[in-house]
Amino acid sequence: MKKVLRIVVGLFVLVAIGFGVLLFMNRPISKEVVNEKIENRLTKIIEKNESLSSVLLTIYSNQTGYFEQFAVGTKNRSSDQPVHVDSQYHAASIGKTMCATVFGMLVDEGEISFDDKINMWLDEDILKGLFMIDGTDYSDQVTLKQLLSHTSGVADYFEGPVHIGKPILEMIASNPDLLFTPEELIAFTRENQDPIGKPGQQFYYSDTGYILLGLILEAIEGKSYSAILEEKIFEPLGMIDSYLMFYQDEPVDIVGVYINGIDYSGKNALSVDWAGGGVVTTMKDLLTFMRALENGDVLSDEVYREMTDFTHRYDKGIYYGMGMMYFDFSELSFLLGSMTDVYGGVGATGTYVLYDKEKDTFFIANLGSLGFAEKGLQELVKIRMIYDRIKVGS
Repeated sequence: MKKVLRIVVGLFVLVAIGFGVLLFMNRPISKEVVNEKIENRLTKIIEKNESLSSVLLTIYSNQTGYFEQFAVGTKNRSSDQPVHVDSQYHAASIGKTMCATVFGMLVDEGEISFDDKINMWLDEDILKGLFMIDGTDYSDQVTLKQLLSHTSGVADYFEGPVHIGKPILEMIASNPDLLFTPEELIAFTRENQDPIGKPGQQFYYSDTGYILLGLILEAIEGKSYSAILEEKIFEPLGMIDSYLMFYQDEPVDIVGVYINGIDYSGKNALSVDWAGGGVVTTMKDLLTFMRALENGDVLSDEVYREMTDFTHRYDKGIYYGMGMMYFDFSELSFLLGSMTDVYGGVGATGTYVLYDKEKDTFFIANLGSLGFAEKGLQELVKIRMIYDRIKVGS
């Protein structure tokens, strides 16, 4: 995730130069014209990128009353079946936002504290070697908050370097039907990677940390992580089209998910995500989820403020709280200085659920291809520059 987003900083300048003048030089346009221009933009994305089969987009604004959903393309590249606004898709690291939310709920319930040490729930067999630096084991110092905010020092099995064997993305490229358990993902880091630093020393995006968080939730609640998501989030919020992949009764039926040109939507290798991002969902369900967070229906104001305390610098203009990212567009490029900031969940496959607090507007999208995190955000800039021209009251 770190690698695929780093490119976005340099390219935002090009996006701004190409599209920044639109907002200032063109007169406001009607809702109908906005819709047409966005639809055309999404169609061009598909036409110019062979590694995509579809683009899904929702914009919901309490400020302007605008609510439109778009679905362009086909279910996958080998199908003529069109996608729909209610098509289910793999949400990648947006699942981290849900995982962090469950921890926030437990804090509100008085069950835990963000400052609790993780060895309260995880035994030595799981933690062995994950936090060992220069012969010293720091696992007894790691807190829940450090795992949630990627500051624990643990390596990242998904994109982090390995000192032995193949990186995990190479493994699944050669065998898309590899099936991983959470314990096997932890073992991969233990056996093939080194810790990044001491707990609390630095920010380092880690899927391994979120697998540990999923195991901790199972230990606290005494039930499977999939059941926890169902009981804590999906059922109470009426998210009837959301589930944790590989832990549901129904066959998987999602739009294409592409990694290096291979469609993994029906492959076991998507088990490489779990508590770090294994949720299948829809735009409607994600809108419901994000609105509930912002309306205070899920977490107390105090806990949500802590979750959205974006103090950790991910990269230039990008900051991290707990399971959520913040984008400061004026820092990404001075040419985007007038664009209001957004925050929320973002996945490496070009999927996001983002909220513009100043304009009370939600942006939800899915492109479904690894490496499209940065391109998805560039397209978000272009789409916002179209949307921001909407004539109030149109």
